[in-house]
Amino acid sequence: MTPKKRHLLDILRDEESRRDSAQHSTPNPGPPRKRAVVPSHTAIRPKISVKVVALIFAAAVVFVFSYNFAGRSPDVSNTRYCVVAAEFDSQDLAHELATKLVSLGYNALLAQRRVSSTEVNFEIYVGNQPSESALNETLANLQALTLDGLGGANPFSDARIKPLPKN
Repeated sequence: MTPKKRHLLDILRDEESRRDSAQHSTPNPGPPRKRAVVPSHTAIRPKISVKVVALIFAAAVVFVFSYNFAGRSPDVSNTRYCVVAAEFDSQDLAHELATKLVSLGYNALLAQRRVSSTEVNFEIYVGNQPSESALNETLANLQALTLDGLGGANPFSDARIKPLPKN
């Protein structure tokens, strides 16, 4: 045992023996006895209280939820839009039309999109703007554009505005 525990046990034994001897001797107890007081710093206390543990747990829960939902909240500044000029099954025709659009001064990008495990389509994206309204003029110009010998009279008549894919 540690010295403090022994000391406390000795005090308790002494008190018990005094009580027993006082009960058997005289009916007049005599002067009042002093009690042994145990200092508060010797008592066993938990190092972290329940309130502190609850506060840490609540902070962790709030952090986890805010972190998860912060990534899912729509951020308008990160959303970019483009005009999908056309979709093609043939990579050669898509590449030729995208090259022609670049030569005409458009910001065109050829992208590959998987339709199924065996099918792949090619899309031509034109423009990269933070809002759909910024692409309205580009959309109208593309829909009216005629390219002789490349995809018919109006190859981009079905063009539409959509959010630019993140990949």
